[in-house]
Amino acid sequence: MGMKYIEHAKNVLLVVLVLLSILLTFTIWTYTPNYKTIQPAPTVDISISSKAKLDDVIQPYKVIYRFNDHFTGTTSPFDVERLMSIMQSWEIRDLRQEPQLTNDAMNEVSKAPNRFTMFFQADLPFLSFDDIVPFAPSQLPETGFNRIVVDWNRSTSGEMNIRFISSETGLNYSAKASKIDGQEFDQRVIASAVEFAKYTEIPRSESLSFFLPINNVEAINYTYILKEVNPQKFRDALFNDPNLVRRSSVGLYNDEYSDDSALMNVDLLERSFNYGYPSAEPMQPGVPSKLIEDSMDFMNEHGGWTDDFRLVHVQASNQLVEYQLYLLGYPVYSDMMPTKISTYWGNGRLYRYVRPYYQLDVSVPSATDITSLPSGTETVKKLSATKDLDLSAIDEVQIGYYLTRDDENRILTLQPSWFTITNGSWTRLTHENPGGATFGLE
Repeated sequence: MGMKYIEHAKNVLLVVLVLLSILLTFTIWTYTPNYKTIQPAPTVDISISSKAKLDDVIQPYKVIYRFNDHFTGTTSPFDVERLMSIMQSWEIRDLRQEPQLTNDAMNEVSKAPNRFTMFFQADLPFLSFDDIVPFAPSQLPETGFNRIVVDWNRSTSGEMNIRFISSETGLNYSAKASKIDGQEFDQRVIASAVEFAKYTEIPRSESLSFFLPINNVEAINYTYILKEVNPQKFRDALFNDPNLVRRSSVGLYNDEYSDDSALMNVDLLERSFNYGYPSAEPMQPGVPSKLIEDSMDFMNEHGGWTDDFRLVHVQASNQLVEYQLYLLGYPVYSDMMPTKISTYWGNGRLYRYVRPYYQLDVSVPSATDITSLPSGTETVKKLSATKDLDLSAIDEVQIGYYLTRDDENRILTLQPSWFTITNGSWTRLTHENPGGATFGLE
């Protein structure tokens, strides 16, 4: 009797456990927890100013035209952009490397009649220029050039000979330019160039010639109201999560923004900042065309083109791409405020970003007047007479704007001046000191 009772009890308990197991399983399958909805982290979409296309930042700073017995030339953005837009409909083909050129040979290339020479600040990779003026499908070299010479004597098929030259390395490529609208080219390029300012060649022994205007140059002085982009906009664009960024003051004229991986130092006096992401420090040289592409994409992502900036330097060894501030076709230099944007790359992302955060916003009409600068020939004559100055060491003589700041009235003044450029450093030339004072550029 006792054994039967125990067996019966065990059967009942087993049934109960099975039923509980089924009930528990059903409850687990059908249970819906009352969680709060998790919101995705907000995506920061910052557009600080403008975007730019490659042909906005890659432009010649000067174009000279050689006619039968004289030169003309221009630095006007209107003239340069018109020429570039016409060339964009061309196709470059039959690119072929030629023997390297000496300085004297480069001078001769630009001096031959019926051709124009475009001067660029930076050595441009063919792969980058292909995005502006198309090349016929081919394997383009990664090497770069900073001069384009076009012979406008067209062949029977309407093609023109074109040369790509680097004044830095002597690199020399020849090619053919096809798909040219001859009538448009003659009317909008050659006919206009006849009316440009007269230029002349100023030869230098075993050095590249200067090509400069032979008459005085009138340029406008500008005064601008100082406008600043709030550095916090750059903070929001550059840091992974702006909410985790710490801000601290360092002295009277510096602020620091930082998180666990990046640091942005803001100079409140110079209106500039230096952003760094140390873990991305470059370990090997970069590829110039890729550096330009990455730099352009990065600048466009946050609308970083606050003014007219032009590509002026690409250095593969430390993965550096630099853009210079320009105004009306002239570069802007200053020893009071930075006038360049520098982007450094490494390990697949931005490593360092140095730039101004002020803008040339609204000019003051009452403070605008004209400065008459001496001719290029007169300027070089004064340089030649300057003691302890090696004229052959100078890379270029050009007009630019010298920027100064008045903090009390919050204005920027831009004064036209002659400058010399030597190994990436500029020197402003004044009446009192024709040899100038040198200020280094990074």
